[in-house]
Amino acid sequence: MNLKKKNVWIGLVFLIFGLMTILSGGRSLFTESGIATRGNIVPLVLWFNFIAGFFYLVASVSIFKMKTCIKKLSLAIAVSSAFVLAYLFNHIFQGQLYELKTLVAMIFRTSFWIIFAIYFHRSNLFKKIECNC
Repeated sequence: MNLKKKNVWIGLVFLIFGLMTILSGGRSLFTESGIATRGNIVPLVLWFNFIAGFFYLVASVSIFKMKTCIKKLSLAIAVSSAFVLAYLFNHIFQGQLYELKTLVAMIFRTSFWIIFAIYFHRSNLFKKIECNC
């Protein structure tokens, strides 16, 4: 599979991932049924993931348009996710309440974006220095 075709698939994954993140975060934040069933949430993590979902959509569009800013954007998402994961670890180590699914999801999201940040920085399709998104 050539790199352009592979990146279209990656863009599609980002699109689905972003939409799912926004829908699940929005449900937990803004609907009565979501608020009633969200359990021991960590508010900063919930808000971060909801807002990050919109950046996942921007990343998806950047991939579809083959914009060089995907390198910076994926790195920014990976680094910010790592900081929020560190915050969550600190929250847990202090004995605060949390949901195991939140921890698993943050580890997955952070790993996901680190892997893609490395991929984009090594990719031959994104060699330009400037970012014209």
